[in-house]
Amino acid sequence: MIPDKALQQHVAILGKTGAGKSYCARGIVESLLDQQHRVCVIDPKGDWWGLRLSATGKSAGYPVVIFGGAHGDLPINAHAGGSIAELVATGNRPTILDLSELTMGERTRLFMDFAAGLFRHNKGPLWLVIDEVHNFAPQGKVLDPDAGKMLHWANRLASEGRGKGIQIIMASQRPQKVHKDTLTCAETLVAMRVVHNLDRAALKEWMDGAGDKGKAAAVLNSLAGMPRGEAWVWSPELGYFERVKSPKIRTYDSMSPAPPDATPLKGWAEVNLDDVRTKLADVVKEAEANDPRLLKKEIADLKKELNYSRARPDQFTVQQEVQKAVREAENNWRRQHVAEITERDRIIRDLSGRMGKAAGKAGELAAMLHVNGEATPRPIPVPAKTVSKPAPSINVPRTTVQKPGEQPIGGGLRRMMAALAQRPGLSARQLGVRSGLSSSSGTFSTYLARGRTEGWISGDRSRMELTPVGASALGDYDPLPEGPELAAYWLGELGDSGAARILRALIEAYPEALTKEALGERAGLSAGSGTFGTYLSKLRTLELVEGRSELKASEELF
Repeated sequence: MIPDKALQQHVAILGKTGAGKSYCARGIVESLLDQQHRVCVIDPKGDWWGLRLSATGKSAGYPVVIFGGAHGDLPINAHAGGSIAELVATGNRPTILDLSELTMGERTRLFMDFAAGLFRHNKGPLWLVIDEVHNFAPQGKVLDPDAGKMLHWANRLASEGRGKGIQIIMASQRPQKVHKDTLTCAETLVAMRVVHNLDRAALKEWMDGAGDKGKAAAVLNSLAGMPRGEAWVWSPELGYFERVKSPKIRTYDSMSPAPPDATPLKGWAEVNLDDVRTKLADVVKEAEANDPRLLKKEIADLKKELNYSRARPDQFTVQQEVQKAVREAENNWRRQHVAEITERDRIIRDLSGRMGKAAGKAGELAAMLHVNGEATPRPIPVPAKTVSKPAPSINVPRTTVQKPGEQPIGGGLRRMMAALAQRPGLSARQLGVRSGLSSSSGTFSTYLARGRTEGWISGDRSRMELTPVGASALGDYDPLPEGPELAAYWLGELGDSGAARILRALIEAYPEALTKEALGERAGLSAGSGTFGTYLSKLRTLELVEGRSELKASEELF
């Protein structure tokens, strides 16, 4: 289907869902494996495992090592990217990285480390297949720092990888979503059925660089009606331009849903995993031990445990108790939670009260002494005691000890600080999603201004962090959820409302975007009604929805 010389360069396979992109890529990979070339497949959907089986599923296919996913030989996590890259780059094992069971954040971290490790260690020819490449080289504004690093490494693999022996075969159902720096590195285009104008424009941009308007017109005029499995293959450098049909694959078609009465698969190819398992386990363990996020979480857990395990100082005199409580609070207030300072104040109030009672008792006893030869009780003045409110329950989130005239930390500002405490480095938009505020609203700006003025929040709107003073002022907080748990949190907050139905429909469709009409149909609402607009406006205010003519759920929910 594709000339062998074209496979010595980068190849882009582009077409809408159902056009046969993955099927086409599978055929190319089978040909490469027949020639005993090294191949690694990045599989975000979890449907490449069929390479291990024959077409019938009753005999063995290729001995490919599968990392992760429901059919994986070995499990993976966000920290395994570097170690897997070293195994791929230094060995002769065809591999599949099944990322379908990772969250978006975990997938981003793994690919970032994998690409960097592959670039560092690889020597000799390696064919890297990246299915749904727009997930790793996204076009458009990138807000998350890790996503920016992932995009950097995807572009670097495409622009400089051939010097390291890496040939990329990239496939995408959304050409418009593939970063131009990655897409334009492909010397050969495999154009399959495309309908959307923006996707067609992305293909046209590539073909404009080929400099043949006649061939470009022939491709563009036929794209919408291309049958499944047919493609234009255009390699300007090789002078190759043909309309071809993908040959039938010789391994199990795991890309198509299995019928309910499908017979069990029995021909799984065997692979030797002993050395792979040993090395991967050691490297992942070391990565977890040095991961800053895990270390921060461990420190937070230890601080929380300390808050709940402080002993009562009932073994000392009243004066020693007061002095010890004050000394401990003054030494630790900058590095411990406000809850500890609150506990200190409770102890001081309690002990001050006990001292006042002792002084009163002493006065009463003095009054009982003989005065003028008589044992006449005589009242004496007792120092007035300050009546204070009882200390808050230890399970209730604390606020900082206030100065006179100072406003408490509560509501939206507290939610913002809690979000930054849990995940440093958030952009304004990410912070808005987690705290339930629009990052473009005046309220958000007011809260942010106060946080910066007090020295609680540092950084600009592209990356913000909670300062140590801010952590002390925040005290204990309820952790905010992440990824899918954050989506469940917002669905619970919205209750049984139309806004919840709209958000649920967008979450189920992700990463696909929906028109308002399609969204209204899935949510059981009329897209032209004022009620639909009101619900949608609420979700936009919470920054849970992206897009205008086409809508999708915020990537922060995945």
